[in-house]
Amino acid sequence: MSNIKQFKPKMIERFAKPNLNYTKDVLPSGTLKLIPLGGVGDVTKNMYVYEYGDDIVIIDCGVGFPDEGMLGIDLVIPDISYLRDKKSKIRGIIITHGHDDHIGGLPYLWPELDVPIYSQRLTCGMIKAKFTEHNLPKDKIHELKITDTVRLGGFSASFYRVSHSVPDSTGIVLRTPVGTIIHQSDFKIDWTPVNGQVPDVATIAKVGSEGVLLMTIDCLRVEKQGYTLSERTIEPTFAEVEQKTSGKILITMTSSNVTRVQQAINVANKSGRKLALAGRSLESNFQVARDLGYLEVPSGLVIAQEEIRRFPPEKLMILIAGSQGQPGSALSRAANGDHKAVFLGKGDSVVFSADPIPSTESAQSALIDTLTEKGCNVYYSALTSDLHVSGHAAQEELKLMLNLAKPKYVVPIGGTFRHMKAFDTMAQSLGFKPEEVLLLKNGDVIDVNKKGAVVNGSIEVHNVYVDGLGVGDIGQVVLRDRQVLAEDGVVVVVVSIDKKTGNIIGEPDLVSRGFVYEKASEDLLEAARSVVKSCLKDHSKEQISVDWRYIRRNIEENLEKFFYQEMNRKPMILPVVVDL
Repeated sequence: MSNIKQFKPKMIERFAKPNLNYTKDVLPSGTLKLIPLGGVGDVTKNMYVYEYGDDIVIIDCGVGFPDEGMLGIDLVIPDISYLRDKKSKIRGIIITHGHDDHIGGLPYLWPELDVPIYSQRLTCGMIKAKFTEHNLPKDKIHELKITDTVRLGGFSASFYRVSHSVPDSTGIVLRTPVGTIIHQSDFKIDWTPVNGQVPDVATIAKVGSEGVLLMTIDCLRVEKQGYTLSERTIEPTFAEVEQKTSGKILITMTSSNVTRVQQAINVANKSGRKLALAGRSLESNFQVARDLGYLEVPSGLVIAQEEIRRFPPEKLMILIAGSQGQPGSALSRAANGDHKAVFLGKGDSVVFSADPIPSTESAQSALIDTLTEKGCNVYYSALTSDLHVSGHAAQEELKLMLNLAKPKYVVPIGGTFRHMKAFDTMAQSLGFKPEEVLLLKNGDVIDVNKKGAVVNGSIEVHNVYVDGLGVGDIGQVVLRDRQVLAEDGVVVVVVSIDKKTGNIIGEPDLVSRGFVYEKASEDLLEAARSVVKSCLKDHSKEQISVDWRYIRRNIEENLEKFFYQEMNRKPMILPVVVDL
């Protein structure tokens, strides 16, 4: 087991040399490049590169989550191929806040970059916890105060407070030789936040009055009119569900949503329920937030998982990870009766205090069905609107932020393409010209200078997949094979050959897995065996022994055609030659 913990997988070399489609790889004097490596066109794996001369600053380094086509994949991380020959230029990574789609890529990508990391206190605590888990050094994680300014080569970065669903969320003012840039990641305007961290609109207005050349801004909730509700509205809903619940109450949420955890703590304490935690990420973030003073936890309230059975169900509240329906999460295991400490049944309530992110809707829906079938009372946003409050700004808040910052150019980030297009329409209603709203794809390059900003080509980026301990060793070809296996199964064709004479020994053997049940499909497989023998008959024994690769390809093509004609399916065909 110790060998596994010490294993540090290397990034696969096929990502080492990026394909550049950038019109001027050597920047003209006085031009800054902005390149999103993740975070535009999708909601996750945020990572943004700001480059000027010999200096590079990176903002955020997040993970994405696999969709249904990414079979077996655990996480998706940004492709840093562009940075590999520029590591000496990177002055640091600045992190805006502590959600995984902004910090989760660090344990996988930082070891290769090995540069300083800067953020606020709670965010640094969460990053350090991840580095501890991955056996990484923590000496380059630098904690900043909200009033600090950090100099990074030709860049100067300062910060201001914003409201979001995790404390210590910030906007970044990046002062550069070409002008001031505001990087405004996830935020909303919440005047009554649970943690008391009111958005610092005064600083935004001050910077705006001084002149902002370009602003990147969260656009995820642009389709929602009006204002996003305050986080404070959640606690009364938790209390109402608790009063209706005769058994255990389980609440699942984003593991880094510390302010929502606090509201659950308040309800558990007032109702006389003990509080247990289930899920590694949730337990880790809870411990960090409590140790740093971001959670107020009454003495004796929290119990270990092993103590759950000691208390009657009506005296228990469990905060449990798995709000997106992730297979293998604590909630998924509990729903399927596979959790060592958490058992569910009639009278228990499960509260989903998180809406599904794009690509996880079906997984969350399936988990809700499983829990309902088990007899639990399941509460989720489609039934109860006050179970989740977004941490993202709606239209009026976005308009307020733009009017305060007054940027000449604006780049919507953190949303899908439909969100970006909706943001474009909204921005033009405020007076922005079409060319002043820059809609990007991951890898697009923005040239920014004192005269303006324009999209100028792109670099090639790919999804990099984390599968178990492997990082970057799974590509589209492997995923395509997994998809075929999942949909149509595999047929293994075994042909035995005398290695001295090249003669075929006996009959070809066909083994079906996930394609057809062999005992019920003997006629089909016998006909397929005839197809294989026909392929072999067309070639002399010398050809078979010398050019088996050609024969194998011939078997694959003919069997694929046969099975599709007979069954309208395309299983994976794996010919195997055995020398005897």
